[in-house]
Amino acid sequence: VLLILPTVGEKEMRITIDPDAAVEQMSVIDKRFPSTDYSVTKKDSIVTIKGYGLSDAVMNEIKTIPWVSAVQIMPHWAEKALLAKKMNLGLDLQGGMNLVLRADFESIEKKENHALTDKDKTDITQQALELLRNRIDKFGVSEPSIRPRGSEAIEIQLPGVKDPASVKKAIGTTGRVEYRIVNDEYTRLATEAMKRRLTTMKDNRVPENIDEQMTLLNEIAGEIRLPAQIELLYFYERDENSKTIFPAYPMALSREIALAGNDINKAWVGQDEYGRMAVYFTTTPEGAAKFAEVTSEKNHGKRMAVVIDDKIRSAPQINVQISTGQALIQGDFTHEEVNTLARIIKEGALPVNLAIIEERTVGPSLGQDAIEAGIKSTLVALTGVMVFMVVYYKLAGVIATLGLILNFTFMLALLSWLGFTLTLPGIAGLILTIGMAVDGNVLIYERMREELRNGKSVRVAVTNGFDKAFWAIFDSNITSLIAAFVLAQFGTGPIKGFAVTLSIGLLCSMFTVLYVTRFVYEIISQKKNIQKLSI
Repeated sequence: VLLILPTVGEKEMRITIDPDAAVEQMSVIDKRFPSTDYSVTKKDSIVTIKGYGLSDAVMNEIKTIPWVSAVQIMPHWAEKALLAKKMNLGLDLQGGMNLVLRADFESIEKKENHALTDKDKTDITQQALELLRNRIDKFGVSEPSIRPRGSEAIEIQLPGVKDPASVKKAIGTTGRVEYRIVNDEYTRLATEAMKRRLTTMKDNRVPENIDEQMTLLNEIAGEIRLPAQIELLYFYERDENSKTIFPAYPMALSREIALAGNDINKAWVGQDEYGRMAVYFTTTPEGAAKFAEVTSEKNHGKRMAVVIDDKIRSAPQINVQISTGQALIQGDFTHEEVNTLARIIKEGALPVNLAIIEERTVGPSLGQDAIEAGIKSTLVALTGVMVFMVVYYKLAGVIATLGLILNFTFMLALLSWLGFTLTLPGIAGLILTIGMAVDGNVLIYERMREELRNGKSVRVAVTNGFDKAFWAIFDSNITSLIAAFVLAQFGTGPIKGFAVTLSIGLLCSMFTVLYVTRFVYEIISQKKNIQKLSI
């Protein structure tokens, strides 16, 4: 019981609010936490709430309120005094975002012209995983789960994330920054070839489909007989009617990278001489030497493209040599874009492009609804089984229901102690275990009834009932455990949660049915004058 207190006991939540609009804020909090269920106190800008039902879903829901700067559920005393810990809730119960990213190793193999080994893929995935963890930590997400799925995919679970769109953008951006010299002659030829093709296309614009965009570039490269040492990429402009950018026209760049992201030491946000948002940076000593070389007199009059994740965002002309190791990335950037770019440059580029192949988002209010529905369905199942057992088996049914309650307590205690993440399928596993647990009692009671009908004494009926039903109960639970083990071993996400809950439930039910209830009956049957058993 002490082990499950952090999960089901009374908790304290502290909310840090904006002190300038306290009256309005307190009215919102009072509506969300009625005085009949919770005690609400306020001291300065900290609101303290005590009561039951303060789950992670409630905390994540409060976090979405604009004037709330921080929310924290305080540790229960049982967590401090014992090895107890609250049960973690899955994204379907507390709200959040689940992403599965697949690494694009094919592009690396094409670029390096050799196949990657399994070890290469594992190392690259691990490196990407660490960089993603650093990026996600900047968003202040509590207890994010970032783990590899095989050697080519990464699964990310972000509970209670405030701005899923910004997180997705930071995760999906490779962050590869390159400075490359523009070949003006082949840029002119490619642009003319593009114009001829755009006259036959919708809205005279480059198609939105990425595959069609690349096919178009490849066709143009073949038409103008582009040399192998030069590459065509799109120059991106901003749409006048929206914040999005689109590929406007092709530019021919040298494949030789004059300066890369790993040559940059520090990056910060500022404004250029025209008042536009820009990213200033300083280079490493090696980077400073490279930058001085590429901006030397031999390249004066040429343009140098700033390429971010294979998208050309600006191409300023080189007029003077830059040997100080300090420069800026300027272009048509928004405030959000320069902040993201500066942060990613500081953290480093991902070693491989990552594509989102699976995405699930659950709102915190929906998660709280799922918790309440799960608790309700569990209580209904538990109550229904208990009522049936008492009505049909009388006193024996009462003993079975006590064992059932003990079994349920054991299950929650073990799940809390092991730090298990409870999901909706996990709740389904709990409910299924309730039915399977009472199944053992039914087998034992029917055996005991048979023995009593054959004229056996209560003590003999109890002993024979448990002994004869033992192997039937044991075998059925073992076969179920084997199936649950296979699901836990090869399943992922919800399937694995269901399997783990079912396994723990089966082990607990075997203990309560075969040991605890037998212990109770052994005590009852040892009474000298007992002649009849209420069963």
